[in-house]
Amino acid sequence: MAFFKKITAFTRAPFFPLRVVDTEMLPNLLLMCKLLFALLCIYGFFGHISDPHIPFMGFLDRFLLIPGVFKSIAKTIFLASGLLLVFNFRVRTMAIALGVVTITIMLSSKPVFRNHLFICGCFFLLSGLTDKKHDPWLLYVQLSLVYLGALINKVPQIDWWNGQFMQNWLANGRENQLFISLSKNFPDLIFAQFLSIGSMLVEFAIAIMLLFKKTHKIAVWTIVLFHSLLYTMTAHRFGHFYEDIVLALLLFVNWPKEKIRVYLDEKNWALLKRGLRFLNFNNTILWSENREADQNWLEVHIAKKISYNWQGVRVLLLSSSNFFVLLFFMDLLVRYLFDGGVMDAIHISLTWIAILFFIPMLWNKGKKTKITFDPVMDHDA
Repeated sequence: MAFFKKITAFTRAPFFPLRVVDTEMLPNLLLMCKLLFALLCIYGFFGHISDPHIPFMGFLDRFLLIPGVFKSIAKTIFLASGLLLVFNFRVRTMAIALGVVTITIMLSSKPVFRNHLFICGCFFLLSGLTDKKHDPWLLYVQLSLVYLGALINKVPQIDWWNGQFMQNWLANGRENQLFISLSKNFPDLIFAQFLSIGSMLVEFAIAIMLLFKKTHKIAVWTIVLFHSLLYTMTAHRFGHFYEDIVLALLLFVNWPKEKIRVYLDEKNWALLKRGLRFLNFNNTILWSENREADQNWLEVHIAKKISYNWQGVRVLLLSSSNFFVLLFFMDLLVRYLFDGGVMDAIHISLTWIAILFFIPMLWNKGKKTKITFDPVMDHDA
């Protein structure tokens, strides 16, 4: 118990990097920005920052009069603002600075411009412009524009309507055996055409659903399934676009503002409780002896809803910022330890295991309750 109290005290420190609560930014947005910054650093974005080269805006060429100035300033701002954000110092200001410098770096050089990097810059900027009192609608619109833009790029191209693009990409370019095998069961280009038109329809549906709060849950699951199916079929993540989109889905995670009240059968699930305590130090959890029925080994009360057993585990995991951090670094660990087809096979397998574990939340929304807990055993913050 003393060990957990020491850990809890340390994690309460305002500068603790894994802490995302009690700042001027929404917890889910702060976590997204921290992980996006880590992702950019891990993939070498900092090392690719250089002086302008064929910029989108001509005035940036003036920095070439003094070589190295633009590069030094951009690197300094990117690294300093990112680290200060990680350590929770003026997080909104640092997010804006990260967004501005990332977007400027992209606009300074046409050869190094990447859509997913520009999108990351927009996420930083709009996160900093969003206050804690309102939903991040600027970011909802931005994510909607990502899919709308992808659709607009495809619609004028005849190869996307007749299936020729998909055929050339998957069959000829990547020699994807799954696509080739399935295509043999259909007339020429029909399967490729189905995938092409289907992709455009899905992107259009996602773009629309993201604009309405009532359809956010369906939009999130559509995004997860769409990109996971694409990754499964192609074994390709388009740089780190897949990771960017998955991190962007943190926009739709809302950590409870009130205390989470939990009953757990400690005699049989003591190890699970230790894991849940570790993953939830950003939240306040009250552990209680009360429960509705003896057959439930776990009950999770949030506001007026109660979730039981494995559904309760799902709710607790999605209410924990550390759970998303753990998934983030597990993904990177697989990439570090393995390569090629083995790495993709492990990534794809873990992705679908996670999807199958959480997908029951689509139809199991939890039971409304008015029950409150009285005898509290302990609590962790």
